[in-house]
This record gives sequence, C-alpha cells and structure tokens, in this order.
Amino acid sequence: MKKIQELEQARTVDKCLKDQGINSSFFYAYENTLETINESINFTGIVWEQDVKEIIEHCKKFNIEYFTISNAQAGIENILALFEEEGCSIELTKVFSKYIDFKTNEPEIKNGFKVIVK
Repeated sequence: MKKIQELEQARTVDKCLKDQGINSSFFYAYENTLETINESINFTGIVWEQDVKEIIEHCKKFNIEYFTISNAQAGIENILALFEEEGCSIELTKVFSKYIDFKTNEPEIKNGFKVIVK
C-alpha cells in the first residue's frame, strides 16, 4: 500500500488526530494496513456510523479508489448500507491479514467487503 504523507506526518505533530482533521478510525486502519500486503486500506476494527462520511472524504482527499472491511462486527450490513447511500458500491473480496497462517506460512486470507468510492 502506498504511504500517505499527511498521515505519516500526523504521528510527529503534537496535536490529537481530530485537531489535525484526521478521522481516527481511518488513521488506525491505515496504520494497521501498513503491516500487511494489501493494496488499499483495510478496516479490521469497528466502523462507526458517524465515521462513514469522513472515511469517504479522506478517500477522495487521498485519491483512494477503494478500501476493504474485513471485520465481523454485528450490524455490518447497516454500515455497508450507509456507504451505499453515500454513493459507494460494495463487492465481496478477499483480504490479507497481518497474521501468518501457520499451515501455509503465508498471510492469512479473510473474507471481506470491497467498498468502491465514487
């Protein structure tokens, strides 16, 4: 995944993410994804309803065409519906985990959702 300079610099600024105009869910998904071989940001943690619009805004700002969600949170269908209401489309996909499958010695592959930002 390509590094995003503004998010890289956010670690060095003596301000909270919110004061820097950065959504914390987006930032931590970015940070966690850097530990994987995924091509785009993957949300492994909870995606909150109130974060949907900011996540889309960040994707547009940083030229991210899609991201994935691979968590199994209750009510994920409601979150996905909010992304669709904001103009995104949803596909099923496979996502690489940051953990290694001990049987294959390769990154674990998980089911997920690909959210395409339009």
